[in-house]
Amino acid sequence: MARPPVYLGITAAFLITGCASSAAPSDPTACGPVQASFPPSATVSPMVGRFTITMAATVGATAGASVAGSMILVARDSSLVEPSAYSQPLVGTADIALEAVGAVRMGDLAATDPLAPGVAVYEQQVAGTTTVLVRLGSASNARGPAAFDAGHTTLYVRRIAADGFAGGWASSAGSTYPMQEARGYFCAVRAQP
Repeated sequence: MARPPVYLGITAAFLITGCASSAAPSDPTACGPVQASFPPSATVSPMVGRFTITMAATVGATAGASVAGSMILVARDSSLVEPSAYSQPLVGTADIALEAVGAVRMGDLAATDPLAPGVAVYEQQVAGTTTVLVRLGSASNARGPAAFDAGHTTLYVRRIAADGFAGGWASSAGSTYPMQEARGYFCAVRAQP
């Protein structure tokens, strides 16, 4: 059975982006909230590569904290990309202390299993609008049915450029008690070779 679409994340993407513009992703010290319209012609191909990623928390128990780490994204084997309203064109790995910003770790961020990668990029085309989500953790990216109320840490990409990508993020531990939720913004800057 195929994994259910991630349409619920679309609404959240618009709610968690910030109110101020940030500087270009090439200046990691200028990472800030992104307010941008995602162009319909946008493509995820510039997201392939090695990046330094900074996540800052604006809501949750660790609001005001930030953490830096690394992420590597590669094109997914085309035989594993399923045609549907959303696709998973890129996969990869990450090394970042999510807990430092109150985000939950849903499985292994360094997993290289093509059926449950540590990082996966989801691209959706709905009514001429492109939405790009990045799910962190092998448990969030595993093929097959997923619980509706499962935990997640999701990056909502609002800008993609040759030197990096940026946007907002949200994380929830799911239906566990006490509820653990956090959100903020992120910047991924292409690492120098």
